[in-house]
Amino acid sequence: MVEEKTGKKFTAKHIRALSCPDHLKQRYVSVLPDVHLYVSVGRGGKKSFCFRLPVERTWRVLDLNCKFEDSLPDALVRDIMLEAQSRAAELTARLNRGENIFEKQRKEGSHTLQELFDHYKEHHLEKRGKRVQDNENNFKRWFAKKNLAKKKANEFSHEDAARLHSSMQETPGSANRAVQLGRAMFNFGIKTHFISRTDNPFAGVSLYRENERDRVLSDEEAAKLLTALEAIPPVHKRERTLRDFILLSLLTGARKSNVMTMRWDEVDLKNGTWSIPAEKMKTTRAQIIPLGPMEKEVLTQREQLLEEAGVKKLDCPWVFPGKGAAGHMVDPGNAWETLRKQLGMSDLWIHDLRRSLASSMANTGADVSVVRAALHHTDTRTTLKAYIRTSQQVQLEARQKAQQAWVEAKKRQPEENKDSANYEDTAEKASPSPKNKKRKTKMKDIAP
Repeated sequence: MVEEKTGKKFTAKHIRALSCPDHLKQRYVSVLPDVHLYVSVGRGGKKSFCFRLPVERTWRVLDLNCKFEDSLPDALVRDIMLEAQSRAAELTARLNRGENIFEKQRKEGSHTLQELFDHYKEHHLEKRGKRVQDNENNFKRWFAKKNLAKKKANEFSHEDAARLHSSMQETPGSANRAVQLGRAMFNFGIKTHFISRTDNPFAGVSLYRENERDRVLSDEEAAKLLTALEAIPPVHKRERTLRDFILLSLLTGARKSNVMTMRWDEVDLKNGTWSIPAEKMKTTRAQIIPLGPMEKEVLTQREQLLEEAGVKKLDCPWVFPGKGAAGHMVDPGNAWETLRKQLGMSDLWIHDLRRSLASSMANTGADVSVVRAALHHTDTRTTLKAYIRTSQQVQLEARQKAQQAWVEAKKRQPEENKDSANYEDTAEKASPSPKNKKRKTKMKDIAP
């Protein structure tokens, strides 16, 4: 974070030229020092006007809700700047009258959980290259759909947090992730003075013990799934979208979120690559997935289907378009549930497809380094789990190979070694030890 002061009169052109160096998380540029008006420039290029001044050896910042985009016309930019200047001047006047504008704003605003999450997303997730879309989907699923998004952050109690956690006890992994997301949101809101409370309602909520899943498709199940997917005709658009999504998930081993947010500008069918940018990755490192004939066929057919439906890449960049605000698929929906039941695989999850590919690669002799690269793991221990999950049949075959090696070694023994190794023959030929041999009693040895 850095502060800069300039004497120039700011225009739309000047603001568009501002950028944040890679080594900084945030850059603040003073626009009108008299009213403490600044332009905030994020690492990702996002700009907004804010009110900023030093208080008690630290900088306090108030967002003026005046966002700036480089694509806006000059006239609209001028209006935004004037509005920001007016709001900053009003805050300065209140400050000069002795008001504690920061405390008052927190009490008056009383931000909702949705506003708290938006603040956490904009000022933490986006700046640190975290998986923004995943967190947005999780917040909607765990908070918004439970009617918690509009609840005031200052009124959200520890009991509310514990109740949310216990309501999800049937899925302990998701329940724990919900607590961790809530805990992170509140910690960030408290740290940045976005909310007035100083306690985190999620603190002290004990996480459930999680049983790590090891569900993988057997070869027979994989064949059954592929057969069912290939039988879906192109005219069934909803089922066809599910078909393409499941096929790409299984064939590439990519994470669910990466497949759902797949863009056409990430795909190079000519060179056979899918380039996933770092901001979409769990490891925050870009990944290039090589595409084979099966994956390219799925994408080519998908491209043709979208063109026939009148969906142009310029208007919709997503490989799997959606009807929601995100613009892309956010959940496979009921079609996936129906397909699983039809195939008798109700216990199969989307992430199990990724695990199944890893297990199959391990079963067919792929080196651990190859599997690790394919799944883009940073920790080899995670990849090694694929080798531990090999099927029972493979384990049996491996044991039988080891046993057969012993049998073959036994057959190769010389004939004399076989005789000497024969326990019964050895026992018969062996003479009793003198020490152990019983002395026969004779009559002359008996005293009269």
